[in-house]
Formats: sequence, C-alpha cells, structure tokens
Amino acid sequence: MAFFENISRKVSDTAKAAARKSGDLMEVTKLNLSIGAEEDKIKRKYMEIGKTIYEAYKKGEELPYACTDLCEKVKEYERNIEEMKAKVLQLKGLKNCPSCGAELDEEFAFCPKCGAKQEVPEKPSEPEDSEESEESDDGEECTCD
Repeated sequence: MAFFENISRKVSDTAKAAARKSGDLMEVTKLNLSIGAEEDKIKRKYMEIGKTIYEAYKKGEELPYACTDLCEKVKEYERNIEEMKAKVLQLKGLKNCPSCGAELDEEFAFCPKCGAKQEVPEKPSEPEDSEESEESDDGEECTCD
C-alpha cells in the first residue's frame, strides 16, 4: 500500500505544481496586459505633450530649439498633405469653398453649403483660325504650300 500512497502523493504534488504554474502563468499574462495598458497611457500622454507643444508653436510661443525643429518638420508634412489633397481635388474637378471648406465642383458660381460666391476659373479660349496663326514668330508670312 505504500506504493499506492507514494504514487498518490506524487500525483497530488504534480497537480498542485501544475495549478501553481497555471496560476503563475495567468498572473504573468495579467501583468503583461497591465504593462501594455500603462505603456499605451504613456504614449497617449506623449501625444498630448507633442500636440500641446505644436499648438504653442503655431501660436508663435517660444520653444526649445529641438521642439522648434520638430514642429517645422510637422509643418512641412502638413504642407505636403495639403498640396496632395489639392491635387486630388484638381484631378476630380473639384475645389474647396474658401468660406466653409466644402468640396464643390470647380464650375459652381456659389457654394451650395454656405452660399458664398466662388471664383469661377476662365476656360482658355481655343485659338481661332486667323491670319495671325499662320504667321511665324518674326512676323513673316509662311510661304509653304
């Protein structure tokens, strides 16, 4: 019977060790999740700090040189984005209303959202067939037939 008691004790010890390891694993997982959550909080605060500094930069407030340099880069990226957005609008035949920012057709005389008058681009007139178009740059008439 000592043999069975010995096996029973070993199985019991092994089960306790497995339960302890399982509990430890669960605790490690919880701690890792908590660490990740805290790191996310830190990243959000970094973003808030950066946004606060950039807003101060935009207002013209004095900043340390390193911050000013980083803000200049952000400003450059914003200009690039605006240029690309303008190009997309141009390719679509659209423009932004200068009053409200709504996207509208380039040909609209008034914004349908706010009613502001729009500058309508003049279409280039097609060259008319005239004697001037047959003349060369130096004023001589073309003699080729």
